[in-house]
Amino acid sequence: MSYNLRLPRFEYLAPSTAAEVCSLLAENTGEARLLAGGTDLILQMRRREIKPRFVIGLKGIRELAFIREQADGGLAIGGMTTIQDLLTSPVIVEKYSVLSQTAAGMGSREIRQLATLGGNLAGALPCADFPPALITLGAKVKLQSRQGERLFPVEDFFTGCGQTIAGPAELLTEIQIPSLPSRSGGAYLKFHDRHSMDMTTTGVSAFVIWDETNRVLLDVRIALASSAPVPLRARKAEASLRGRAFSGEALEEAALLACEEADPRTSWRATRDFRRELLKTLTKRSLQAAWEKAVSSPNGGKS
Repeated sequence: MSYNLRLPRFEYLAPSTAAEVCSLLAENTGEARLLAGGTDLILQMRRREIKPRFVIGLKGIRELAFIREQADGGLAIGGMTTIQDLLTSPVIVEKYSVLSQTAAGMGSREIRQLATLGGNLAGALPCADFPPALITLGAKVKLQSRQGERLFPVEDFFTGCGQTIAGPAELLTEIQIPSLPSRSGGAYLKFHDRHSMDMTTTGVSAFVIWDETNRVLLDVRIALASSAPVPLRARKAEASLRGRAFSGEALEEAALLACEEADPRTSWRATRDFRRELLKTLTKRSLQAAWEKAVSSPNGGKS
């Protein structure tokens, strides 16, 4: 993999509102790229993988940087919210700790100050960490264009490696997360070569709802990173756990099913078989961590 020291020539545009961004995208369809944190885009341009005529900077769009509790108990997060903001936000740490946990494992502090949640989703890389965590939380993404707004579940957002349902004139403006039920918990665990400084080899997010009365798992959601061309929901593994008591045997069965559902690839980072072995271990550990949070949260969910 080679890099050029110089970026290809482009014209930089600096709008101040989301509406302006949508207009610029519509007027320059196919010739413009959005610059959020730039942690992926700049590298792609230096590798000459893309050579946009226009680069639209989003740093000045203050309306897209927020973490806001909703009246229904849910949470709304702006697309330009940085990873560092997610790591340090009191409401995220207290109620959605799976997101702060995910943020803590991403890059250096300098990278976290630049990289954004919207960019992590819009880049649609199989190794992205936030999509699995958001999928298990039942999150949705809001897209805005000149024609209006659209809302989609995060799990339906990705169509292929580097591809999403977003049109060329649409901007990802917001991520919406529903309120958490009582006795629920979530966790995201991953493996990478160097602590926080390398792309994820494999990751697993788990979310569980615990039925304290019947002592069984009321609901389970499992999503995988770097295990398919898109973030993958392990539905068979989930189904195997619903209505069952929490046990080592149940975790083992779910982990094997998750491995069967996954379709990891062999790369210079890891072989297909090694990724499957990692998935087995990470699935069990993430489910264990999520369940421990669920049983310790009697008055409300804490993901």
